[in-house]
Amino acid sequence: MKKILFLSFILLLKNLNCWAQASTISTDTIWIIPEVAIVGRKEKSLPGSAQIITKEKLSYLNQPDINKVLRTVPGVNIRDEEGWGLRPNIGLRGTPVNRSAKITLMEDGILIAPAPYSDPAAYYFPSLSRMEAVEVLKGSSQIKYGPYTIGGAINLISTSFPTNFKGFGLFSYGSFGTNQQRIWIGDTKENIDYVFELNRWASNGFKQLDGGGNTGFDRRDFMAKLRIHSQKETKVFQSLALKFLNSTEEANESYLGLTYADFKANPNRRYAATQKDLLDMKHYHTSLNHTIIPFKNFSLSTTGYFAKTFREWARVNSIKGLSLNTILANSTSNDSAYQIMTGQMNGSLTYQSAARSYTVRGIQLQAQYELQTSAIRHQWQVGMRYHEDFADRWATQSMYTMTNGKMTLTNAGIKGNQENQIRSAKSWATFFQYSLHYKNLTITPGIRWEKIDLRLKNYGNTDNARIGTFLKEATNALAVVLPGVGINYTINSQMSIFGGLHKGFSPPGTPSLNTEKQAKVETALNYELGYRYFHEVVIAQFCLFLSNYDNILGSDQISAGGMGTGNMFNAGKAKAQGIEINIEYDIIQSIYKKSIVKLPISLIYTYTDAYFQQAFRSMGGDWGTQIIQKNDKIPFITPHQLTLVTSLQTTQFNVTLVSRFIGETRTTPGQNVTITPRNNVKYTDVNAIASYWVVDLSANYKFYRHFTIFMLINNLFNATYIVANLPQGYRPGIPFAFNLGAKFEF
Repeated sequence: MKKILFLSFILLLKNLNCWAQASTISTDTIWIIPEVAIVGRKEKSLPGSAQIITKEKLSYLNQPDINKVLRTVPGVNIRDEEGWGLRPNIGLRGTPVNRSAKITLMEDGILIAPAPYSDPAAYYFPSLSRMEAVEVLKGSSQIKYGPYTIGGAINLISTSFPTNFKGFGLFSYGSFGTNQQRIWIGDTKENIDYVFELNRWASNGFKQLDGGGNTGFDRRDFMAKLRIHSQKETKVFQSLALKFLNSTEEANESYLGLTYADFKANPNRRYAATQKDLLDMKHYHTSLNHTIIPFKNFSLSTTGYFAKTFREWARVNSIKGLSLNTILANSTSNDSAYQIMTGQMNGSLTYQSAARSYTVRGIQLQAQYELQTSAIRHQWQVGMRYHEDFADRWATQSMYTMTNGKMTLTNAGIKGNQENQIRSAKSWATFFQYSLHYKNLTITPGIRWEKIDLRLKNYGNTDNARIGTFLKEATNALAVVLPGVGINYTINSQMSIFGGLHKGFSPPGTPSLNTEKQAKVETALNYELGYRYFHEVVIAQFCLFLSNYDNILGSDQISAGGMGTGNMFNAGKAKAQGIEINIEYDIIQSIYKKSIVKLPISLIYTYTDAYFQQAFRSMGGDWGTQIIQKNDKIPFITPHQLTLVTSLQTTQFNVTLVSRFIGETRTTPGQNVTITPRNNVKYTDVNAIASYWVVDLSANYKFYRHFTIFMLINNLFNATYIVANLPQGYRPGIPFAFNLGAKFEF
């Protein structure tokens, strides 16, 4: 297969462009618009909802946490976890949020989840610090960017080639020893362009470990891009771009949270039993893209990509034979186990190392052609992708003893004594999309086809050498056809309306050894209707959305409070519907149009109503293991979310205040009255997390043309709030945290 892929790649290098290219395809586009942008300059005319968080907005926010940045986009659901946004849990338009497994994640138009088909939980997520823009696509505007096409797609755009020699540096330091160093240099020559970038983000952590210790992380990235191309005036333009990325992370992170009583006493506490918890992450990615424009308005493209990700998350698993959730549910009845967990009593613990190696490789290509006939402009796009991914999973359980608050290894387990399996997937995906532009009307029908083969090899917990004595295998093959259409009508230069209907899809993940309970594909009919308004001082977008699921899928993940099998299961019909509102109004510019001072105020609001439409038995994860009733709410889909952004801007300085309201959020399926954590309420009776407000402040002051100092304050008023009760126990948001830094260009 490797030889076939290599030969195919060489052949396809003769005629290529980019999978995620902007709308126009003249040679000027290569220098004007980032070569990997999907939204680009099309935000006003896309036949679907899409927003771009620009380089300018990111520079104002100074925010390295993707969760906080995405809160400025409507339609995004997020469950925070460790307070830093290292492993975000993101959903779009009511899709389940756990490990962002139900949305399409891309960097520069290429899939970035460690194994998006066979093991989609995204334990690796790129560093936002090295991105220059973030694009969020929803509705029919993202039908091309599967495999997850129900909620939407997120495309992160890394540092692009500058138009001439340029360098950038950033250094910061702040609370909890949090620090960042970033530097990149790049240039565009007559026939060659390059960018080299180093980025490091680290912290000692804001959690306070019993007995002391580091609870932070250290993440490092190196990226290089090299592009050779013909001259701009060449009759047949071509370019060949190579990208390389190496990322490492060590994080002293834990799945174990707190009891409510301990949270009230000190929300930032970490139990002694988590002192050995450690995540080791390594990610490598390389891609090669060739572009050719043989004649006007016609382009062909291909990108070959390869990635490897290794992650080993070792953490406390049980104490005295009791699960951590059992101890948290009633620490009084399980007092001796609780005392061991907190280091106040000596005793035994089990410790589990979950090592996983992921491999991804593939080729994707796209052809695009535009034609003007009388008053009608036509655009055809066709694309194809062959993709393979593999997940090699080992889980090893060992024994420790707690002695005077310190853990000591007493029995090292045999590798794979808890999990020993390989998951794999092969996929062919194609799409065809046609756009008809007549006067103020754009109609964009399209169709997507996916064929997927999934395989599981389970060697059992005693076959360390993988001889195959106890090997059990399961396969699942499927094919889906996904039509859709989007419409955009421009009323005038300032207003337009858009709408769409498309059939969305999510793969069913790892096949089950129990063929009678094999998960089916997840499909939904998705509708949207929206209105856009663009003015010098006012930008607004309103959108209604509805996703009607024929078969929504649940998953059993430890990160969602489950057993960690990773298996998906059928949950039948469901519905997610809501409203998205995004308004930005510049008060000063509306009064004094020539003023150098700007005061834009933004309101971002999302209402989401997500619920099951039939009864079924849940098989784990954040849906639990019980009978779900018709009309039960889907957990961790926050009904009401509001973000207010106020920014005072001049040519020399800017100050931005971001205020986020996260409404009460159900943590278990149900329709009954919500019960939030409070005194004298049992852990098992809680079914919701209380609402909260958080305010962040950032500022930039430009001393000289190329030198700026900046400040970032997270949680300005030091609010204490619970972000989740998963995977095990209550988890806090980050407390007041101050960072001061400098940015310079050369």
